[in-house]
Amino acid sequence: MMFEPKRIHPVGMILSFARMIKSYIIPAIVFFFVGSNDRFDLYFIIGGCCLALLIVVTSILEWWKFTYWFEDGELRIKHGIFVTKKRYIPIERIQTINISAGIVQQLFRLVKVQVETAGTGIEAEAVLSAIKKQDADRIQEVLAEYKQEIKKPSLIEEDQTIPQEQTVYKMKMKDLLVAASTSSGIGVIISAVAAFVSQFDELISFEEIFERFEFLTHASITLYAILVFIGFFIAWILSIIGVLLKYAYFTVVKEEDEIRISRGIFEKSQVSIPLKRIQAIKIVQNPLRQLLGYKTVYIESAGGSAVDEGTSTILFPVVSKHEVSMLMEQFVPLFKQNSRLHRLPIRSKKRYMIRKVLPAIALILPLIYFFQPWGYTSLILIPICLVWGYYSYKDAGWNIEGDQMQLAFRRVSKTDILVYRNRLQSVKTKTSYFQKKYSLQTFECTIKTGLVGNSFPVKDMDDRDTDKIISWYSYETGK
Repeated sequence: MMFEPKRIHPVGMILSFARMIKSYIIPAIVFFFVGSNDRFDLYFIIGGCCLALLIVVTSILEWWKFTYWFEDGELRIKHGIFVTKKRYIPIERIQTINISAGIVQQLFRLVKVQVETAGTGIEAEAVLSAIKKQDADRIQEVLAEYKQEIKKPSLIEEDQTIPQEQTVYKMKMKDLLVAASTSSGIGVIISAVAAFVSQFDELISFEEIFERFEFLTHASITLYAILVFIGFFIAWILSIIGVLLKYAYFTVVKEEDEIRISRGIFEKSQVSIPLKRIQAIKIVQNPLRQLLGYKTVYIESAGGSAVDEGTSTILFPVVSKHEVSMLMEQFVPLFKQNSRLHRLPIRSKKRYMIRKVLPAIALILPLIYFFQPWGYTSLILIPICLVWGYYSYKDAGWNIEGDQMQLAFRRVSKTDILVYRNRLQSVKTKTSYFQKKYSLQTFECTIKTGLVGNSFPVKDMDDRDTDKIISWYSYETGK
């Protein structure tokens, strides 16, 4: 069935039309408001109708010319309206099949399939925007059968005698509520509102708004505080709803040599990550979750498009810190978090605290000068930054156990990185003039994730410790 050229579902035409409309909508709105007059409106309507007709025809032709099939161990895709393009993707290069379903796909009981290879950048190597779930399952079966065939006979026999078991993790409702109420989504919502206002400030009649709320100019500080609180509370509620919808039905299944992660209500998503693609494990605690005793576990994997946050994929959105070791043992047994780390020398503490306080002072001085007497309230930033600097120092550290290295540091959230020596792309040290006076160095390692990789620095380590890590990383020493 998969070996004959096949088209995606006709719903693909709708999705293609929506995608092109989306790319033109902002310029069209700007164009309309900039040149609005009676004569222009007529031309604009005629031009808009022609453009819409062109997009409809293009969407239909794109759908008609797009076909895919398997042949000679390759996934082959042919597409293009005026110029026929062919793409051949060897099955052995296919690293991940991501299956998701947006609202449109769910209405027609379809799914979207993204094919990713080791060299995939920001975009997936190939996208089948709307196909039946049975066809998506068949694609996965074809890949599994092909990979099974190229295994050595001895391994096949072993697989037949030892039945493979599935390990399943389903996110508890309690953990989902904790994830929703402690996420940083409130910042995203506030940023989105600010971005919207900044982009469309010329279209918003601020004069009318200010006139309508002029009575607030004589309001008390208490009323302002209440309004700000209400604003943040609404943003927090919206953030909770967003996270609940995003991570509802979050399930992780470990089967044979890959991990499958699925989640979502309105936009269902499924991602498969081969265990051999995992470059590192990242364990993060934001201050609130740290206070409540919860952690978030990420997978840093090679290749693939951006999935969750940057190039990381969330393995466990929120789990109790007491369950992390047990779950990692079940799903990523190669990686083990050690609570005993080599901490930074005491002489590093002062540098961590000064590093956090100096930017605050640079902010406080103009606030005090220009906004007296309220500017003095900004002095509260100094003890906050001192505490932040102290905990950044206290939580930093490193450990090496066999071939695994663990680095711990804090920007805002406390972060632990677990990585094996053969997954490190590079390591390096840096020494500033002031660090040299105290025999300190900044250590940084880079792993291959996404398109450009990801780096993790730990500042102000004892230079003897960085020498130990460099020696450990050295292949001459490792042999």
